Amino acid sequence: MIRKLKLASAICIVAFVAAACATKTQTGALAGAGAGGLLGAGIGAIAGGGKGAAIGAAVGAGVGAGSGALIGNYMDKQEKRLKEVKSAKVERQGDKLVVKFNSAILFDTGKSELKGASRADLAEFAQVLREYKDTDLVIEGHTDNKGKKGFNQKLSESRAEAVIGFLRGEGVARPRMTGRGYADDMPVASNSSEDGRRQNRRVQIQIAANENLQKQDAQAAKK
Repeated sequence: MIRKLKLASAICIVAFVAAACATKTQTGALAGAGAGGLLGAGIGAIAGGGKGAAIGAAVGAGVGAGSGALIGNYMDKQEKRLKEVKSAKVERQGDKLVVKFNSAILFDTGKSELKGASRADLAEFAQVLREYKDTDLVIEGHTDNKGKKGFNQKLSESRAEAVIGFLRGEGVARPRMTGRGYADDMPVASNSSEDGRRQNRRVQIQIAANENLQKQDAQAAKK
């Protein structure tokens, strides 16, 4: 009875630690495999001592590699390519990528027409998106809190649509893209300073696995 209680406790504790490891924004495949291995090792150690830990780690690593590894690897490669795009700030959030372009780079103040100088960067961005077709995108327009709310809302929407229109012209399939305008509702910095307002004026693109890639990942996890 005591042995069973120890095993149950170990599973809970190790699973919590493993989950924490897996959510770090490092490579998805390594995180998945590492978390699985840690969980397997913990359970194996209780069940069969040192030898059990070794076996558990091997089995757990296999489970971790199958679950989420395909998406993780795909996003790892896409992230590496996106970081080569000039003016793009790329962040990894689990198995999702967030790409930010400062609005000043793309647009003149109060305008929603793309600057000529920004088109080269967006064309390079579109090239990467064409290479990695198994992702969907949410293109968001954001402003600071200066000016009237209604104007900023329309401006943020128009800027998101301007980026979508350009990417579509560069060969990115329109059904992959959803446009949203948030005005100043989702600041990333304080609007009390010019530096903060500059950071808030941005176009932000969220990139995540599409339904097809999710199905492939689920099938791989079953093997």
